[in-house]
Amino acid sequence: MLLLSNIIWAKTVHSFDAVYPNIKHSAGREFFAEEMGGVKPVDYFGRHYFSKPNEFIKILALVDAKQASEENWHFAGIKAWPSQPDTYIFIACSSIQKDDNDYCHYLEKGKTIIAVLHLDRVKGFSLLTKPWIENSDNLQSSAFLLDNDLGEEVIGNPRRYDFAPYRLSSNVLAFGIRHNAFTSYAGGGANDESVTLFAVINGELLPIFNAPTYHLANYAGDWHEDGTRDHELHENKYIIKILPTSHSGMKDILWSEKGNAKKVSMIYHWDKLKKRYIPVKNQLFNNEN
Repeated sequence: MLLLSNIIWAKTVHSFDAVYPNIKHSAGREFFAEEMGGVKPVDYFGRHYFSKPNEFIKILALVDAKQASEENWHFAGIKAWPSQPDTYIFIACSSIQKDDNDYCHYLEKGKTIIAVLHLDRVKGFSLLTKPWIENSDNLQSSAFLLDNDLGEEVIGNPRRYDFAPYRLSSNVLAFGIRHNAFTSYAGGGANDESVTLFAVINGELLPIFNAPTYHLANYAGDWHEDGTRDHELHENKYIIKILPTSHSGMKDILWSEKGNAKKVSMIYHWDKLKKRYIPVKNQLFNNEN
């Protein structure tokens, strides 16, 4: 995991009502509205692509017919991959709970499937490559690891697709899945978000890159005589850029903090043997400009 900058944007507001107007980035405003305002989450995964949930079971059966019938699949969605004609990205999550859930949550025990599908307008969907399947009780093998605000390594909640054009080589195009973890405090909380890039490598879908994209913390402070309370806001945003340089046939990736004068950044190179991007040693640094 990355050592993040300790020069984080911070601001103190003097009431809870002032928190939302002072959040700078849309990711934070949206999450705050859901957690604190009860706003219904946006369907970023295409959970209503089919009018009948049984249609999702048919796609699960393409992956593994036995799993499709035995697991408690409470979450499934599918969306078109905009830059790839007739190609769709499918997600499904199971849990031990028997009720319906709105999230693939890291506190649930179950499986998560990510698959790339081809749509034939006559024959329907078919698998394009071996999908990614993970078990949530195996922390270190998860594609969605991130550090929460307490510094604990957890499995994030898949939140939305990221279809930015991550062109890594002439024949490798990646897509992202943003995932997050919420840390609850008395009178406040923190949201940490990361992105995992997936790509088809040698005939199988693999998670090849994972890095933080956003951090928002709301720490409750001193009480005032009128019953309001100070709230200290910390907010950071991180961006990913595909560089023109390459290693082992794949473009390098630059991860960097956005906005601060002294920002951290990291360069990643492709590791052919490990089939993933790894940070270049001694490349985590502060920029002065």
